[in-house]
Amino acid sequence: MLHNEINRHIAAAMKSRDADRLYVLKMIKAKFLEFQTSKGFNEADFNDAKEISIIQKMEKSWKEEAELFAQAGRDTRELSNRLNILQEFLPKEPELGDIVEMIKASGIEPQMKNMRSILAHVQAQCPAASGKLVSEALKQLQ
Repeated sequence: MLHNEINRHIAAAMKSRDADRLYVLKMIKAKFLEFQTSKGFNEADFNDAKEISIIQKMEKSWKEEAELFAQAGRDTRELSNRLNILQEFLPKEPELGDIVEMIKASGIEPQMKNMRSILAHVQAQCPAASGKLVSEALKQLQ
């Protein structure tokens, strides 16, 4: 699982004294621990898809922060560097055509009323697939 890989990277970043990388890795680990200690946590819920989801939320938040910094005229180099490090742990998002094929292969009727089950099926095969991208693919099939 990804959290084991994060722990190995933390040790390597500490040895190499890479402060930015260490910061990002510790932030990821903190978010994982926050989820694991949340009320109603179930070990079965903590899988690769959930780990990727947590990192994607961090990425979105940091991108928004970088945009606000840029609008305020502040230096965004450090934040951009940290975003690049964070993105190393995210799988590449699939192409729209790939998602369309996954939906066709699922056997689920491609309608918006089935969005939840289609999204679950696609994200089980490709955890990096965003809901927005799945929705676009579903609209293409209608």
